[in-house]
Amino acid sequence: MSAVSTQSRIVPVTRRRISRGLVLVLGVIVVPFALSAALNSYGALTVDGALRMAYATVAGQTIAILSAIAAVVLTITQRRPWPSLVFFLVVGAFITVAALSTMGSAGDLLLTRLDLIADVDRMNG
Repeated sequence: MSAVSTQSRIVPVTRRRISRGLVLVLGVIVVPFALSAALNSYGALTVDGALRMAYATVAGQTIAILSAIAAVVLTITQRRPWPSLVFFLVVGAFITVAALSTMGSAGDLLLTRLDLIADVDRMNG
């Protein structure tokens, strides 16, 4: 009888590190811009268009905040040196403050646009 080999090859699993910079670039710049471009009102200003643009701004800034948090978490889980952690904490705090400010101004802009639409409706009707 022939002996069956019970040895199996062990293939090492290599994990690719997720780039913190890529997470920030995609989450802070690319995705919010894509949302704003896709949901922008390119025609006449309507209530639906104004709401859609405000929602796109808030959604994009929420993604920016989440990507900043993800970059900090990646820094912690990859056991990077503490100066790197401090840097990403500062960058994350800055992104969060800027995003919250942008969300607030999106609300103000929405109210301004809705007032403008109401004024135009009053003049036309």
